[in-house]
Amino acid sequence: MPEPDFRVIASDAGEGITYTCGCPCVPTAAPGASGPGHEHCCCGKVHFVGAGASAALDAYLAERKATKKREPEYTRGATTVSLAGAPVEVAWAFPA
Repeated sequence: MPEPDFRVIASDAGEGITYTCGCPCVPTAAPGASGPGHEHCCCGKVHFVGAGASAALDAYLAERKATKKREPEYTRGATTVSLAGAPVEVAWAFPA
């Protein structure tokens, strides 16, 4: 699976990181004051943005797998994107 086309987008809440999903949503996440922010799209794709994004994604998916009956397997990856002039970690998981 090719890496998603992560890019910066402005919203009412400030700048965030989004990608072209393929569904009608515009999934956007931004780092939070207490850690990475995330977005779980209606089609099952999820991404985390901020320091520790990969670890936060690992924990999030482990919790879902432990508590959901039909949690899918995911194709996963990580990259960095420049946000406000600084590199920021982006971790993603899309249903396989």
